[in-house]
Amino acid sequence: MPYQYPLRIDNHQLEEMSERFFRNKLPRNWTCEKPAHDYGVDLRVDLFKGRAATGLELIVQLKASTEGSNGETETVTLKTSTYNHLWDKLQVVILVKYIEREDEAYWLLLSEIPEPNQENESFTVHIPKNNALSKIDWDQIFEYVRGVTDEKLAVRRKNQLRHNRN
Repeated sequence: MPYQYPLRIDNHQLEEMSERFFRNKLPRNWTCEKPAHDYGVDLRVDLFKGRAATGLELIVQLKASTEGSNGETETVTLKTSTYNHLWDKLQVVILVKYIEREDEAYWLLLSEIPEPNQENESFTVHIPKNNALSKIDWDQIFEYVRGVTDEKLAVRRKNQLRHNRN
C-alpha cells in the first residue's frame, strides 16, 4: 500500500502564483514582505529611491482567481470590514487581482473605491482592465504615495501641535 501525503490545494497554489506575479512586477529596488498576521494586508511594500530608503510604504490587498471576468472590468468581492480596516491605515492601499489564465493582474487604489454601504457585509469592486499591473507606472505610484503620505503626516503634525498647546 503506497504512503499517503498531504495535498496542496489549488487555492494555496493560486495565492502563491499571485504573490510571485506581483513581486516580479515591482521595481527591483523596492522590497516586499508578507505580514505574519493577515487582516486585509497581504503584502507590505517599502519604496526606495535608487538605493535610499524613503520611509514610504504601500499596502497590498491581493486577490486571485483562475478565470477573469467578462467585460472591461475585473470584479472583486471585498468585505466591508476589510475596506474599513484598510481605509483607516495611514499608508496608501492598492487592491490587486491576479488572473491565472491571463497571467495578468489588475490594480486599483483604495482611494478610488467608493465607500460601501455599512449595512452590507461585502460589496463588489470593479477594477478597469486598463489598469494592467504589467503596464503600471511605478514612478507615478511612488509620487502618489509620497503626496498622500506628506498630506497625512502634515495633518497629524498639525493636530499634535494643537494638542501640545492645550
